[in-house]
This record gives sequence, C-alpha cells and structure tokens, in this order.
Amino acid sequence: MPRARFAATLLAAVAAATTSLVAAPTALATNPATRPSQPVTYTAEVGGVYQITHPGQPWPGVDDWSCQPSPEHPRPVILLHGTGANGVNNWGTIAPALLNEGYCVFAPTYGATPLFPGIGATLRMAEHVDEMTAYLDRVLDATGADQADVVGHSQGVTVGMHLAKVTRPDRISTVASLGGFAGGTAEAGLPGLASLATVVDLEGLAAENSRNLPDGPLPMPFPSMLDINQHSPIGQLLFNGGSPFHDGTRYTLIASALDGLVQPEMSFPAGDHPGVTTHVLQNTCRQNGADHAALYADPQTVDLVLNALNPDNAVTPRCWPTTPIVGALGAVPARGAVSSN
Repeated sequence: MPRARFAATLLAAVAAATTSLVAAPTALATNPATRPSQPVTYTAEVGGVYQITHPGQPWPGVDDWSCQPSPEHPRPVILLHGTGANGVNNWGTIAPALLNEGYCVFAPTYGATPLFPGIGATLRMAEHVDEMTAYLDRVLDATGADQADVVGHSQGVTVGMHLAKVTRPDRISTVASLGGFAGGTAEAGLPGLASLATVVDLEGLAAENSRNLPDGPLPMPFPSMLDINQHSPIGQLLFNGGSPFHDGTRYTLIASALDGLVQPEMSFPAGDHPGVTTHVLQNTCRQNGADHAALYADPQTVDLVLNALNPDNAVTPRCWPTTPIVGALGAVPARGAVSSN
C-alpha cells in the first residue's frame, strides 16, 4: 500500500475511533429503586457462606459505585463490620434488607493486612478511623450525597462514631449501633469481670494503662481492642465533652441482654442524651435469644435499623425466636407483619 494511502487510512481509523469514544455513552448510573429484590436470610452464617462460595466478591448489589441515591433514600449507607470480620460475612442479612428498601449500600473491609485480607479490624483504631474517613469521602463523592448513614457492629460502631463526631462532623446523619461501646462501665462488658469489680478497680486499671498506650503497631492480635474506651488517646478525642455523641447526628443503640461481650450497660452511657435512642431487644421480645454474633442477623434488629434510617416509615419491629450464634428459627414473616409481644 502506498504511504499516502496508508497514512490516510490510519488517520481515518483514528478519527473514527475518537468519534466513537466521544459519542459512546458513559456507564449508566444504578437506580436502586429498580434493582430486583433479594431473599433475606436471618442467620448469622449466611454472609460467611457467601464469602466462601464467592471469594473476593462483595454481596450482590453492595459496593456499586454507580449507585445514585433516590429522593426517598438520599443518603448512602456504610456498613462497618466488627473485630475479625469483613464487609461480606458480617452483613449477609442486613445488606440485602437495605438493598430491598432501595438504599445505596457500601460494606468495606477495613483494617486488614495483605497477608489476611479477609480478616478486618486488625490494626489500631487510629488507622481504622483514617481509612474509613477516606472511604466516607469517596462514597460521598461517588454518590453526590451530602451525608451518609452508618450501621456498625461491635468495633465498627466505634469507628462510625469517630467519623460522625471527630473526623467528619455533619457528614453522618444517623449511626445505628449493634452491640457497640458507647461509654458504659468496663466490668459490664464481660460477665466474668463483674465478680472482680468489688476487689479490683477495673475502670482505674483501664484508664491508667490506656492513657499511656502509644499509637502504632502492637505485637498482639486485634490491638484496637485496647483503644475502645474513653481513656485511650483516641478514645479521649471521641469522648471529649463527656459523651461520644455529636449534636445533630441521630443515634440508635441496639443491644441484647444475652450479649456475652457487650452488655447493654456497656452499650449505653448513663444519663439522657439528645438524639440518642436505646433498645434492649428482650425488653419488647422475650423470645429473642440473639447474642453478640446473632445480633446482626435478627429480624427485630433489622427492623430497628430500618426504622432508624427512615423513621417516617417505621414499623413495629418483628418479635421472632432467635438463638445465639445461629440466628432466627423457621420462616421469618415479612417486615411489618408481626407485632412485638
């Protein structure tokens, strides 16, 4: 082929490709209201099973960075897992429940190491907070939302509270806490410690040791557990002013009387706090046997979370038999179908 013809052909091809790229539509934004409904399984293991059978994949519909919040649900929801868990195995019940309601849902795994990417919350609290602050910024940028909501379990609650009060005040509208720490007494956390409270000043020990604990790596698994109190350097930031709460943010604190790790007395700080609502599951549902693990798979918990995120459309939470570790028993009725008793 003569050089002139070759050059003309090449220029024409480049021009056509450029025109095609310019004219090509951008990726369509996801309308959360049009997604197909998912089944919701009320067992603590459903997320772990999905993780095993779909390694490296988020829950279907979660972490969709093209999702654009609807007028009915204008804020994306960020799910923050507990210690040693991840963004998939902690949320096999709550994630599809939120998706079915039409929310944009994000569930990161934070605080993991390259060696064990599926085990989260393994670093210091300051590192977790920094990581999730940047993640929150990314979610807000991608969705165009002014604020997000946070649902946290266990340690994830503390991370979410830091975002709401310390690092990004006014960018978190609602924090829903599932078995999280919000300033109760140390001896209430583990039932076995209560018997020592009369002879050992547990609060004094926690204060003395936590204040002197420097930031940085510690040669122990899950070192952030030493930061989850009001005495540690980062804890003092959260509890500055006497509580971990930020004015203008709504908080729903959900706890179980059968939680062997974080009792209600540890989840709820003393006194009344504006914008803070507390729930002990067994106070309105005697047959609820959820413990720390089953808390995030419980129908009553799911309803309380959805009510917290959208109080204008709140329903009476379902009272349904739930067992420790496993979750709900039998076929759970649809949301709004069962009254408390």
